Amino acid sequence: MKTIMVIDDEPEILKLVKSSLEKDAFAVVTAKNSRQALELLDNEKEVNFGLILIDTTMPGSKKRALFSMIPGTKKDTSNINDFLQKPFTDKQLVDFVKRKM
Repeated sequence: MKTIMVIDDEPEILKLVKSSLEKDAFAVVTAKNSRQALELLDNEKEVNFGLILIDTTMPGSKKRALFSMIPGTKKDTSNINDFLQKPFTDKQLVDFVKRKM
């Protein structure tokens, strides 16, 4: 199974997301900012990552969410199906990730 990268500036969110996904047997690496994420991508081959979840604000809204993207693909950030609005439950997170992978 490929690794999931989670990028969020809130350490507690990173810890919770990592813990939730690892309970469901996903491999997870975390980054607290884009610079750290790029370093991880430089150190690892991009193809090793099956999914990247990025903390963001949903288009047309002030609500925070995790945006999903598959490495190496172009994304249309207007697609609401690529977002998981915060706050979310462990089940919502795991279900979201399974749909995306």
